[in-house]
Amino acid sequence: MFIDTHCHLNFPQYDPDRAMVIGNAKKAGVKQFINPGVDLFSSKQAIALAQKHPGIIFAAVGFHPYEAQHNPDARLLEQFLTGSDPVIAIGECGLDYHQYKGEAAAGKKQNQKMLFEEQLLLALKYTLPVIMHVRDAYADFFDVLDSLPALPKGVIHCFSGGLQELREAQKRKFFVGVDGNVTHSKQLELIVPNIPLTMMLLETDAPYLTPVPHRGTRNEPKYIPLIAQRVAQLVGASRQEVTAQTTANAQTLFSVV
Repeated sequence: MFIDTHCHLNFPQYDPDRAMVIGNAKKAGVKQFINPGVDLFSSKQAIALAQKHPGIIFAAVGFHPYEAQHNPDARLLEQFLTGSDPVIAIGECGLDYHQYKGEAAAGKKQNQKMLFEEQLLLALKYTLPVIMHVRDAYADFFDVLDSLPALPKGVIHCFSGGLQELREAQKRKFFVGVDGNVTHSKQLELIVPNIPLTMMLLETDAPYLTPVPHRGTRNEPKYIPLIAQRVAQLVGASRQEVTAQTTANAQTLFSVV
């Protein structure tokens, strides 16, 4: 059994055929899905999907770092955490400085850091794991985490760091997510063999990051086995070993069965 630990089935790309996408994934052995929000609206949609598919789709609520430009109030997420809504994680949240390349953006970066920290504190308050997005911002990312009174459990989604960043993640006992770009990225080809299977999660980030041989088309959770196969090749394990360990990791982090 596979768990797609990061897919956006709540996104409009699936409006025409969402039920078929879920059905095709199940046929491929992907039995459960973690569905993060990226803003208030998509977080509500993630919850609605989880309510419609209990035990199959699980909701996370959060503000993507790019939402920082709209100055959202992270406390608005608390409405989903105090009632009966089926929320199993905070996210996706984090830091993404990619859009600021070549730009003096100290204030904008500060806004992202504040938004990230507010969500991390919510995770600690409600004892929830965190789905964390980080790109071109690892130093600040770890600084924000280390400023907290305690570290939440969590995963660095779509891990894009090097060996140093991997060591920093290990030190903090975070999981790291491996996505479809493992099928074509030269950097991941070098990094993935260094990731212990015990800290790895499989995720599609669907509808993005479609794996080879389907690049250029909409990504779907049914492609998780392709990611597992490539990981198995890179780490020198069987696909069954990769599947069993990453599924166990997902169940541990997100408390799903």
